[in-house]
Amino acid sequence: MKYMVIASLLLLINLLYSAYALRTSKEYTKAISELRNLKEKQIKLKAKIESIVNYQTAKEYAKGRGFVPVDWGKVNIVESKK
Repeated sequence: MKYMVIASLLLLINLLYSAYALRTSKEYTKAISELRNLKEKQIKLKAKIESIVNYQTAKEYAKGRGFVPVDWGKVNIVESKK
């Protein structure tokens, strides 16, 4: 009788863990699917923006006009003391 109670308890624990694992797996699958959709949407928006702004043409125009990009190694952040 003692072993039947232990076996039943272990079976119950296993069932609860399986239900938890399935629920978690469904949540992860849903999150990954949403992430893929958002990534695809972001790529489409990026392509649309690049076609509208035409970044390469703007970059060449700026370089032709003497634009010098910022050297981030020379940039210092000054903190104000309050």
